[in-house]
Amino acid sequence: MSEAQQERRLVRVAATEHALVHICELSFPSVMVLISADLFGNAVAYNKMGFASFIASLMFGVVALPAGLLCDRIGQRRLILIYLFGAGASLGLLGLVRNYTMLVVALALMMAFIGAYHPAGTSLLAAGTRRRGIAMGWHGVGGSIGLALSPVCVSALAVWLGWRSAYVLLGILPIALGIYILLDKRIGVSHDLANDPAPEQFSNGGKILFVPILFLLMMAILNGMVYRGFTTFLPAYFKTGIKAGFIPGFPMVLQAGSFTTLVMIMSIFGQLLGGRLADRYREEIVYTSVFLISAPLLFLVSRAHGMSIVACAMAFAFFYFINQSVGNTIIPRFVPEGSRGSVYGWFFLVSFSGGSIMSWIAGVVAMRFSLGSIFVLLAGLLFVAGLLGFFLIAAIRSEKQPEV
Repeated sequence: MSEAQQERRLVRVAATEHALVHICELSFPSVMVLISADLFGNAVAYNKMGFASFIASLMFGVVALPAGLLCDRIGQRRLILIYLFGAGASLGLLGLVRNYTMLVVALALMMAFIGAYHPAGTSLLAAGTRRRGIAMGWHGVGGSIGLALSPVCVSALAVWLGWRSAYVLLGILPIALGIYILLDKRIGVSHDLANDPAPEQFSNGGKILFVPILFLLMMAILNGMVYRGFTTFLPAYFKTGIKAGFIPGFPMVLQAGSFTTLVMIMSIFGQLLGGRLADRYREEIVYTSVFLISAPLLFLVSRAHGMSIVACAMAFAFFYFINQSVGNTIIPRFVPEGSRGSVYGWFFLVSFSGGSIMSWIAGVVAMRFSLGSIFVLLAGLLFVAGLLGFFLIAAIRSEKQPEV
């Protein structure tokens, strides 16, 4: 197998792994109202569901740092296998919960296992691909496909078979992929780029450029809060903002899940565009611009009504999700290869853990004010992240940068 073929194979498998991460991640928001009605007899217990999502999201982020450190020690392949088999087992456990405490524990376990993936997958692509922007873009597409498929598929399974059976069936997917990877020793091993004409962008004498990384981490915290609040409460917002029967024959939960899938499909195109922009322009400028452009679009979501909510959310998703492939591409410019798993771990730690609190905050905001108020708050945070981007740009210009 040629290096180019091996690189494409690496990207395809990583994209599939990434898709499963986000299918699992959005499974809870997709059936949140059904679980709430079953456990509490109240479909709008947003505060309880928000707290459960907060704990789960916190685990999703907290595990990123030890996962990154472990990645640098045992390798990406072993860590990816841990994620796949652990996620499958914990999804099955979710189908067995009988009370709120069990729900919180099982959900936290599932999110912890899938949270181990990002440091492994992104560092593997950074080491094993030549055109990192395009590779990260396609990797992001895999994640966006997962985000798009999860709401409609999981909600459909839950409506037809019950949410418990939906979780048990969902658990089969990561276990099947884990077995496939376990049987093929070549999967999850990056090829050698030593003879590549431009194998490495980093050339700072083995030192980490801490100041740009610091501003990048600050932006990641705010970005994580926006991501978590948006993905957790968008299905519920569609359920309350668009009247029942708009899609004939679709129950409200499935209708809301279908609209969420439509929005997440737009994120696929954003990921692809982000990968191309990252290979052609300075990533920090693109990264900053994305936040400043998408903030007002998210504010419009809070003010829209009926199907205009879907249109505004689709526009937002297209521009907003450019940031993921671009952000993942920036880090290798400031970090030598042997430390990337750890730094990616810090990056995903602050993003997902910092973002986790928004699940709880947003649930409280929704109960005291309205679901639409959540998106006003998120738009403000996104704008602040964009302002921090100017400091990131200035910090990068003040450092001696490697030739790209």
